[in-house]
Amino acid sequence: MTDSLVAFVILRIFLCGSIMSLAQKHFLAALVWCALLGAAYLVLGDQLRPKVAQVEAGAHEVRIPRSRDGHFYVAGRIGGHPVNFMVDTGASSVAVNPATARQLALPRGQSVRVQTAGGETLAEEVAGQQVAIGGIVVPDVRVLVLPQMTTDALLGQNVLRYLEVQQTARQMQLRARAAY
Repeated sequence: MTDSLVAFVILRIFLCGSIMSLAQKHFLAALVWCALLGAAYLVLGDQLRPKVAQVEAGAHEVRIPRSRDGHFYVAGRIGGHPVNFMVDTGASSVAVNPATARQLALPRGQSVRVQTAGGETLAEEVAGQQVAIGGIVVPDVRVLVLPQMTTDALLGQNVLRYLEVQQTARQMQLRARAAY
């Protein structure tokens, strides 16, 4: 009832030219558009956010649906702390941004030069970390802290090489190899 009343009042104001000046009408139109765009952002924002696959504790096989942005995201742990990984089969190492490194309480690492998709850069290498995806646990993993990285965490080949990775257009499947 209230929504229809507000719509009626706005429509009535637009139709009554003698009540408002042209500038006032433009201002009101801008407010209406801002309200509509804000509502669309709130509704669509959740749908556009990447979907992170949740993994049951102890699971040795993980099915990850492709997110709307084309990537695969999975919940995991580094050093026992929760983190959301973007699976990156082109990355040689697990990598995190500095904010995620602080949240994970990673110790300071060795300064190293690394080659990224964006070129050569300085990073910190933190050795000896345990990475887990459900029941798939890989000990003694090198984690890079990359200052320019915008994603929270990348799951790279230094973990993926211990897994069987199968990818289709709609999903990725990770499974622990028989022995590693």
